[in-house]
Amino acid sequence: MHELVIKGGRVALDDGWAECDIGIDDGRIAAIGKDLTGEKVIDAGGRWVMPGGIDAHCHLDQPVWGGAGNADDFESGTVSAAFGGTTCIVPFGMPGQDMTTVGAVDRALERAAGRAVIDYGLHAVVTMGTGADVEAQLNQLAQRGIASVKLFMTYQGFAVDDDLFFKVLDTARHLGWIVMVHAENDAAIRRTRQRLIDLGRTDIRYHVVAHSETMEREATHRALAFAEMTGARMTIVHVSSWQSAEEVARAKTRGVDAVAETCPQYLFLGAADLDRSAIDAARFVFSPPPRSPRSHDHLWQELINGGIDLWSSDHSPYYFADKIGHSETPGFTTTLSGIPGIETRLPLLFSEGLLTGRLTLERYLDLTARNAASVYGFADRKGSIAVGLDADLALWDPTARWTLGHKALHSRVDFTPYEGRVVTGRPTTVLVRGVPVVADGKLHAEPGFGQFVARAAADPALSKKPVEDWTPWLDA
Repeated sequence: MHELVIKGGRVALDDGWAECDIGIDDGRIAAIGKDLTGEKVIDAGGRWVMPGGIDAHCHLDQPVWGGAGNADDFESGTVSAAFGGTTCIVPFGMPGQDMTTVGAVDRALERAAGRAVIDYGLHAVVTMGTGADVEAQLNQLAQRGIASVKLFMTYQGFAVDDDLFFKVLDTARHLGWIVMVHAENDAAIRRTRQRLIDLGRTDIRYHVVAHSETMEREATHRALAFAEMTGARMTIVHVSSWQSAEEVARAKTRGVDAVAETCPQYLFLGAADLDRSAIDAARFVFSPPPRSPRSHDHLWQELINGGIDLWSSDHSPYYFADKIGHSETPGFTTTLSGIPGIETRLPLLFSEGLLTGRLTLERYLDLTARNAASVYGFADRKGSIAVGLDADLALWDPTARWTLGHKALHSRVDFTPYEGRVVTGRPTTVLVRGVPVVADGKLHAEPGFGQFVARAAADPALSKKPVEDWTPWLDA
């Protein structure tokens, strides 16, 4: 007799679909089989029982940047995630001005406690303002369940120079951490941006010129070369174009320990979406920007064949008035970069990837939870439906046909770039550690139910050898 049994569903296991029951005790999956009995039973008849999604790249309740704060805090953001079938997120401890990396993580933990309704980890972030003791700070955070750090190659106040880049890579390799990189060439962006301003070409459609695919490709190549030199593990986040995807593929063939992440906006939105009236086009401003049909096709193929490892939202929640700077004619230089997506991430891929047959069940599970758990150090707790793991489950109605729109979503953001898009498939009941957070389409969790998930770093002894391995010289 289990505390709870999920009965009668079509269950997505690591080795394929199964018609079976799931027994849950103490928040974990205790049994998978036929005819299980429980003190409580959830009838999953007609539903597909999927692992709860893991969104390993999203932004919530960050310090004010660009004159605007986030619309979503850890309560509204995690509620929105839950309604989209996500049961764990890994946002960033993003530093504000004059804030250390440790101070930023402390701030994020304080903001999350008592608010989150699903579980969460945190990525560290290093900037030029982190301080001279960056190695000591990362070592301290490693003792607190942090196992990843993000670096920016662009954005004033966030971009790191090469010396700091290498210091973080060396430290991460020693700790067994993975380094996430926003790869765009900052000097090229600043140069092109200023030339466009000088020519008076500040319409939003020029955002794709100021952040061209070539700029992303160059920075991706350079970042991966740094990983190759140091032997560090690296995720290239929000891969947007065929060019940068090919750079990751080439690095992998050279033995670089590289991971590629992409986001829904790079498959479902395009550069043509920016060629609208200013107010309408502002809904599609994010960085890197939406790309060409060639890149859409290439990224779909990489999702299918395994070249892309992670499917994340990069949820960047701003109220629309803040996003456009309260202007009636926003331009690419004045519009805040970022769109919401924490709730639409899984429904889009479920509808257009899994249900259409573009993606196998194996690839869908890899992209939506399993790889994130493995890459970021908590596969011993989450990411699959397996005995011993947390009972993080989402019961999907595969026949539900509904229209995406901000009124149908649960983020505080007052727009969605997917307004009016019709999708098929919707999570109706979502459990975190065996407790229904969403049941029959209604919120049941209280703020603070979500817990911080400490993550384990990889074994440093298994790291790739740096290109500059001096051992043979020392032994000679």
